[in-house]
Order: sequence, then structure tokens, then C-alpha cells
Amino acid sequence: MVLPIETFIQEDAVMSTTMIAPQSGIKQSESTAGIQVRRLSSALGAEISGIDLGAGVDDATFETIHDALMEHQVIFFRDQDMSVERHLELAKRFGNPTYSKKLPKYDGNDYVSLIQSNGSKINVGGRWHTDNTDFKEPPMGAVLYCEETPSSGGDTLFASMYAAYNALSEGLKRHLDTLVAQHDNSLVVLRFAGTEFVGDKGLSVEAPVEHPVVRVHPVTGRRALYVNSSYTRRILDVPDVESRYLLSMLMEHVMTPDFQVRFEWQPGSVAIWDNRCTQHYAPNDYTEPRRMRRVQIDGDVPRGIS
Repeated sequence: MVLPIETFIQEDAVMSTTMIAPQSGIKQSESTAGIQVRRLSSALGAEISGIDLGAGVDDATFETIHDALMEHQVIFFRDQDMSVERHLELAKRFGNPTYSKKLPKYDGNDYVSLIQSNGSKINVGGRWHTDNTDFKEPPMGAVLYCEETPSSGGDTLFASMYAAYNALSEGLKRHLDTLVAQHDNSLVVLRFAGTEFVGDKGLSVEAPVEHPVVRVHPVTGRRALYVNSSYTRRILDVPDVESRYLLSMLMEHVMTPDFQVRFEWQPGSVAIWDNRCTQHYAPNDYTEPRRMRRVQIDGDVPRGIS
């Protein structure tokens, strides 16, 4: 049923480095001169150098960052000294920050979350997921800044839901294009209630929401699988046995290594991901402190095939 990704992915399979160059007849701004975007895998991911996020981002530089995110789905920066204020400013370039009511606040800031683990048996992000699809309007994305890493482990894996969708057979894609799934936070509550990973307001099971199984990206127009093991409970208007089978198959499918890129964190590293077309997973493979701060960005109601 699942065809090789090489059949559908048209991008080069080798890593490449692109120097941002001016278009013909257009003078390149000084702020974008010297920016490099290095592709990390054929499915998704790029590392950007030549930008100092801690100094602030002007319009031309942000356009370069935004275009890279739309193309590569997740982008990474190294060796950044970015204050909380600059962190928020960068996130606001993409949209309004999401009020952080579930994770602990970073230094009391309502819009900056603290993601910290000291070798606990569970960790935030420890299973494949798209952030908060239990929301009617899930986040558009997030900006994550690394403050402290363990001596080994603590990486994050990202997976392209464009690639996951494209690798399916044409018949299955046509079927999934018509389906709607129910999402809720019941598993998240079961996993995290009463732990140090929950903010002062606690966690409670909230009313389920419905989203298309295949989402059309509002900017690129590309189709992405939009189900995940943390929040998707069942597919509607099909028999329960079919729902269970389809979700089980899709959850396994999205973990295919061909769809992934793995990022090794260092203090000062930054990741920005497009939550509308990716999933991510943070293996709990470390026993030393790992400390991050995150700003989520408001999204919109997911749209399916019209």
C-alpha cells in the first residue's frame, strides 16, 4: 500500500547549500548578504547561517527566514545569543504568540514556556505529535531556543507530513482526502497530569475537536497528513474497526525514516517549525538537565480538500 518516497519526492536527495542571492535586476539588501541556507535532508530541514537573531530581524531578513521555513518546513540556527525579548519579537513576526496555559511559564511570562527535564521517566514531546491539534485553531508553529543540553542525547526528530502524504498510494490518498478525525487531549492529561511539566493551571480533558485527515497548507497549498498519536482519537463516519486500522497504519507510516531529519541541540541553538505540515519527537534518552524556552504562534482552523 505504501510506495517508496523516492517515487514522489522530487527534491534532490543530497544535502545542498544555497547562498541567498539577489534576483535579476534587484539590489540585494545589506541585511541578507551572506546568508546561507543548507538543506539537511530531501524531505525537510535546513540550517541557516549568517543571521544574528539576537540583534533583531529586519523585514528583508525575516522574508528570507519565512521563505526558508515554507520551503523546508523546519529551520535551524546555531550559536545564537537571543534574549527572551528578542525571542518574543521573532515569534511575533510570524503571528500572535499563543498564551501558555499548560506548560510552566518562563520567568512568569505568559507567552514563553519553560521546557525542562532533569532525567525524568517522561519528558515533553516524548512521542510523535503535531502540537496541540486538540485546539480548534492549532498553533501555526513555534520558536524553540536551547539554553542547556545533556552531554549526550536530547536530540529532536522532525518529520514531513507532505512527504508522508505523497508516499501513499493514489487510491489511499483519495480516500483520506475525504475523511475527518476527532482530536482531544485525553492522552496528554493521562501522561502529564500532576507532573512538573504542567503549568500552575493544571490539565483537564477538554471537549474534542474535528480536523481533516489531510490538511491543505494555507500558504503553500500542499497537502499534508494531519493525524498524530498524541491527539487524534478516531476517524469519523467510518466503522470503528476501520478507524483503528487506518490510524494504526498512518501512525506507523509517519515514523518512516525517509520523512525525517534529526537535530542535535547545543546551547544557543534555535529551531522554528511549521506545525501545519510537520510532526516532531524528542526521545527521552538522557539523564542530565535539558532546558529550553518556547514561544508558540497562533494558527488557524485547518482546511481540507474543498
